[in-house]
Amino acid sequence: MTLAPNARANEDRPGSATQLDAVQVKVSTATRTERLLSDVPVRTEVLRGEDIQLRAALDFSRAAELINGLRVESNCQNCNTSEAQLLGLPGAYNQILFDGTPLLSTLGGVYGLEQIPAAFIDTIEVVKGGGSSLYGPGAVAGVINLIPRQPTQNGGFLRYNVDVQKGEPIHGIDGRGDMVSESGRIGLSMVGQAAKNDAIDFNHDGYSEITEKEQQVIGFQGWYTPNDGTTLRANYQFTHEKRRGGNRLDQSEWMANIAESIETDYHRGGMRWDQIVNDDVDFTLGYSFAYIKRDSFYGGLGDVVTDPTDPRFDAAQLDPTSDGAAATSYNQYGYTEDPLHYFDSQFNWRMGAHAIAFGVQYKHESVKDENRNAAGKTLGTASDDSFSNLGAFIQDEWTVSDAVDLVLGVRADKSSTLDDPVYSPRIALAFQANERLKLRAGISTGFRAPEVFSEDLHVDTLGAEPIRIRNEAGLSEERALTGMLSLDWRSDPADPTWMWDATVSLTKLRDTFVLSEVQTGEDGSLYQVRSNSSGSRVAGVETNLGWQTSEELRLTAGVAWYHSRYDQAQVVFDDTVDGVGTVISTRDYLKTPEWTGVAQATWSPNQNWDAYVGLKYTGRMYALNNNTASLNRTPDFWVTDLGGTRHFHQADGRSVDVSFGIRNIFDQRQKDLEAGATRDSDYVYGPRFARAFYASVRYAF
Repeated sequence: MTLAPNARANEDRPGSATQLDAVQVKVSTATRTERLLSDVPVRTEVLRGEDIQLRAALDFSRAAELINGLRVESNCQNCNTSEAQLLGLPGAYNQILFDGTPLLSTLGGVYGLEQIPAAFIDTIEVVKGGGSSLYGPGAVAGVINLIPRQPTQNGGFLRYNVDVQKGEPIHGIDGRGDMVSESGRIGLSMVGQAAKNDAIDFNHDGYSEITEKEQQVIGFQGWYTPNDGTTLRANYQFTHEKRRGGNRLDQSEWMANIAESIETDYHRGGMRWDQIVNDDVDFTLGYSFAYIKRDSFYGGLGDVVTDPTDPRFDAAQLDPTSDGAAATSYNQYGYTEDPLHYFDSQFNWRMGAHAIAFGVQYKHESVKDENRNAAGKTLGTASDDSFSNLGAFIQDEWTVSDAVDLVLGVRADKSSTLDDPVYSPRIALAFQANERLKLRAGISTGFRAPEVFSEDLHVDTLGAEPIRIRNEAGLSEERALTGMLSLDWRSDPADPTWMWDATVSLTKLRDTFVLSEVQTGEDGSLYQVRSNSSGSRVAGVETNLGWQTSEELRLTAGVAWYHSRYDQAQVVFDDTVDGVGTVISTRDYLKTPEWTGVAQATWSPNQNWDAYVGLKYTGRMYALNNNTASLNRTPDFWVTDLGGTRHFHQADGRSVDVSFGIRNIFDQRQKDLEAGATRDSDYVYGPRFARAFYASVRYAF
């Protein structure tokens, strides 16, 4: 559902009832060329900053949940790592971009969703379906592009926010300052954010469900336009984060029964040169980078008594120099470095009815992961690898007639992990049936190369035993082919009261990556093997409906159905010994619900008040519990949010906004949480947060 600001709203005001659609909204993600949303041949969904602000979303992971068919799933009870699922596929199948270039490196994707401040984001553009024809490896389910705000005047804001969840406050501050020259040719925006919270224990077993966390983010984006044809841009962001989950949080990690502790320094940024040569030719050259340093701990003492007053207490178990549990946990620290470099070029040439775009992109990334002990001594190297990808693409946007647009494109990628290049074609057709109805159809492709993936460097724990992932020898790329058909209808193209869209899709994946059951190595360590399966397919239907009942009231709702299944049943659990034990196989993707939905009512009775009611539905799905050796069908969840904002306007254009509300009013969340030192940290699903009361004060200047 596309949302655009009402003309009454000023540049920094969150809320006010918004129009259902606006033809002046420009998008660029689907074709890497700037087009009006109503004209783009490939369906693009847009979430505007006004709705992000109204819902008091401080980071991308919160904002993403407002888009139909895009859901954020938690994957760890200990450390709260999460992923953004798209097109009925897990997070590793989509690509997150910042202003059109990769934002998250391999390692950065593990906790990166919460490390992107909403203050950086003006618009989120989502294009579903294979995007490798433009963006290369990883864009299998689609791309999510975070578009930064480029202000036109001096100003900014400061905000304080608090969420109270289970009696524990989560404090946050963020802000942005914009400086623009009188000519508008030079501008600089500074952004900062800080958040802190204690750990939260939902089931009162002494082990956290929400991590203890401290986070600081600072960054800038600047631009310089020396003449009408040249624009130079630069951006940089630094994130420092410490998070820890488990128990005994006042002790060193190796003294806890379970601890997952991560301290991250994350640098990312880039530069871009946009040049208009003449009316028919322009080009863009860009460079972006990411660099992560991370200290980590995954493991712990396990089911060892740590209370000296307990009759079962054994002091030797806590002595790292003896043959007890501490001798193992003392050596479960890690250190990781992950630098990434990305070079991008694109040239656009317009020839009558044809707009030709072509370019070359190069990515190089290295990952070095060391095992260390509590004293910082390196014990071994778990991973020391680098990989690169060189891609070249060409695309023709052909205006066949006033009613028909055709996009033809192909890309060739040569990954250092593959012997042969991978070719990714795409075709898309848009037909304006009449002034109210537009039809779109397309076939797109995507692939994933067998590189070091983010989940390899996030070590799941079963009890206190780390589980690592190994690639099977000869692992080949995973390929995807997606066909999509969609329609968009508006009651009035200029000022719609009603808007409806619907999309059907079918994605066929070949050589799908799957993880084996947990296995035990010769040295007693636990691991899983990533291999190619026969394939899988995802059938999907999405539909959205919007109704602008008046200038003050807007109603939107969307529902999505995705049926994700492997062609052949995959073994997800096997504890057999000499033929005795339990084997669990399934064709269903785990932790991927078939049905999801979102709905929102926004009411702005006047310039001083905005209010909303939001609903998010997460349907039933399958989740594996390794401890109970069971594949469980989860309940469904209906999460209801309610909030409002009071605007206090000043004569000089400044304002103070006071927001307040309740998230997850009926406390819809997982009730069968794993407990104790031997819990399966991967057995976590559904809504990430419990009922929370929030309030914020925002000063715009």
